[in-house]
Amino acid sequence: MVNGPYSPALSVSELSVSYGAYQAVKSLSLDVETGELIGVIGPNGAGKTSFIKALCGHVQSQGRILIEGHPIKQRQDRRNLIGLVPQDIGLYPYLTAQENLDVLARMIGVKNRHRKERVQEALQTVGLTNKANSLVSSLSGGMKRRLNVAAAIMHDPSIIIFDEPTAGIDTPARESVYHLAWKIAKQGKVVILVSHELELIESLCDKLLILQHGECFAFDSPRKILLSHFEAKLKVNLKLSSLPSPSVKNILRTFKFVPSNVAKTQWTTETSRQESLFIKDLNLALGEQKEHVRSVSFDRPDITDLFTLLETSQ
Repeated sequence: MVNGPYSPALSVSELSVSYGAYQAVKSLSLDVETGELIGVIGPNGAGKTSFIKALCGHVQSQGRILIEGHPIKQRQDRRNLIGLVPQDIGLYPYLTAQENLDVLARMIGVKNRHRKERVQEALQTVGLTNKANSLVSSLSGGMKRRLNVAAAIMHDPSIIIFDEPTAGIDTPARESVYHLAWKIAKQGKVVILVSHELELIESLCDKLLILQHGECFAFDSPRKILLSHFEAKLKVNLKLSSLPSPSVKNILRTFKFVPSNVAKTQWTTETSRQESLFIKDLNLALGEQKEHVRSVSFDRPDITDLFTLLETSQ
């Protein structure tokens, strides 16, 4: 038996989206494997929404999109292969969780003999089996969000897109939805997660697609992106006991410190040097004025730091 040529689960090639003369997405290309959770981040106006709309077929686009090696030509093809978890809750409040999914299953053409099974599978996946007979109006915000996910996977799509899926819910509920996205990916799906929750994105996603000005700024694992941008640098956090004098400010600026709070009692910089050597040189430069330093700490730069740099360069 001869195996056919390899095809990624999702392949996007030279994808562009324009609104008149404005180009929102510019020649974007990427390949995604089955089982990968992809985080999509970028400053406002970076092209995230247009990218998702193009994948779903909601806007005209140029370029090529292949799912499991097959070109997506018809809008119905996308509906069959892609599930969308939107920002808004798309549920009937005075139907039960199970009734909502059953209605949806009928609307999308799930055959009668499979419908009950698909509803139960979807409820089990999102951890709401015990709420099957509860009215949606009685569910917590986090449960409604998880039921929204169940609705998106009813037709067993290959790709599930979470588009800012946690608006208006508390931190534990947000984490629950994000871990659900990870779980679905590891069940053999491609999951694309658009979010501003940078810490969760960094900790859970296999790869990040970082967009800036409609272009791909980076597409790789969070670790590799940070290494390529910051190399072996450390972030230095310095706290002062009071507003610094002009002489202290001048010394800090020779180490390329910049204030990180309005009161200018907290300062940050980057260094490639060993922590002990950096502190030694800083103390020597400050001399007796080092008594104004409350603490110095070192961190590895994270995705939040990179995102801040992108925003300031917009």
